[in-house]
Amino acid sequence: MPGGNAFKRWSVAGAALCAGLVASTSAHAGAFAIREQSSYYQGMSFAGAAAGDDLSAMFWNSAAAASAPGINVSAHAALVVPHREIEATGGALAAALEDDSGEIGDPTFVPATYANYQVSERLFLGVGLNSGYGFNTKPDNEDWAGSALAITSEVFSVNLNPNLAYQVTDELTVGVGAQVQYFDVRLRSGPATITDSSGAVIDTLPGRETEGDDWGVGATAGVIWNPMPGTRLGVGFRSAIEVELDGTCEGAGLSTFKAQGGASAISSSPGTGSLAACDAQSPDVTADLTLPELVTVGLSHQVSDRWRVLGTVEWSNWSRLGTVQIVNDESGEPVDALPLNYDDGWFFSGGVEYAYSPSTILRTGIGYEISPIYDETRDVLLPDNDRLWLSAGFSTKLSESTKLDFGYSHLFIEDGPVCEAEPDCGTLEAEGTGDIDIVTLGLTHNFGGPEPELEPLK
Repeated sequence: MPGGNAFKRWSVAGAALCAGLVASTSAHAGAFAIREQSSYYQGMSFAGAAAGDDLSAMFWNSAAAASAPGINVSAHAALVVPHREIEATGGALAAALEDDSGEIGDPTFVPATYANYQVSERLFLGVGLNSGYGFNTKPDNEDWAGSALAITSEVFSVNLNPNLAYQVTDELTVGVGAQVQYFDVRLRSGPATITDSSGAVIDTLPGRETEGDDWGVGATAGVIWNPMPGTRLGVGFRSAIEVELDGTCEGAGLSTFKAQGGASAISSSPGTGSLAACDAQSPDVTADLTLPELVTVGLSHQVSDRWRVLGTVEWSNWSRLGTVQIVNDESGEPVDALPLNYDDGWFFSGGVEYAYSPSTILRTGIGYEISPIYDETRDVLLPDNDRLWLSAGFSTKLSESTKLDFGYSHLFIEDGPVCEAEPDCGTLEAEGTGDIDIVTLGLTHNFGGPEPELEPLK
């Protein structure tokens, strides 16, 4: 157990945790969730992530706070390099403006940090600091065909997750935790012109800028069961988090036009500018949003002294997100809307680990993600689709108390159609294309107590 220097060690651990606050984020799981929470599990496409073989499993399973004895800090950083664009193929906007977006994402840094403290033989405290949600789209060509619908879209979040884990028996560990999350959204669209069936201009929209943020709270829970030597089964839960985004909305864009009833909201007199801008009465707006629950099941089984196989099944309740109404605080009326209408998300992965030497473990894995965004709901705001994950990585001990994790993933994202103004895509018809490369590094250090050992080399 840690000795009298525990406070000093925790001060160092706290400084490492706070370093994880400085980040920009980008969605690389379904919808706008972020999966890059662990360099260890990145190397096998997050197979076995809830089974608790590493301290970073705490993101998926609170019981993983008991995965390492003593005092430990684990810091991870992912560099995400997207290669994505939206190609316009038809619709009125494609005819009026330049066709394609160019690259819609920049390289992004995503950190995550975890720490634990062994209070007694069976009781552990843990904490995670990361970003569970986020994305950032900004096209190289801001005058592309879809700019009237969306130019930049940003979601940023920071999640603090304290946990308590208890080893009920040598075979069973349970954990619970809390979530305190900051969530921020910023959206910007370009100008647009509304015409009638004859082509006469009936309104000109200057473009729209919307932003809002809020704090929300939630819970986590998990269990890890060792039914036999060398086998771990983990089930983890992260609760929904409700946020009431308070912010401002200025101007008017095509989404404003649709939210206020489309052509029925426009005066019959051409060019009168009768569409109410979202800040016509007051720029202050509110939007209610509930972020989804997450359930993850992980399995880890040691086949031999050198080989281990792992697997993950994950469900996320994105279907709770329907149309998000942006309401003017003064009038109480909707002035804009985000018709998300997502489906549930699913993720499946399998991986293997090989003990190359007593100090180095190699790993690889494959995963498939079913996006909650499908053809009927895909838009230029977030042109997401199903994806295939291929990953490889390793862990190596740098000293008796420090280990390094490395992971690399390539994501093959299926091309997905974008259709604005169904059923004939009269506003914009386009296709989202591209892939993503992810490189991650992690460093875990033991500040006291028994040294952490590389699984499965015990």
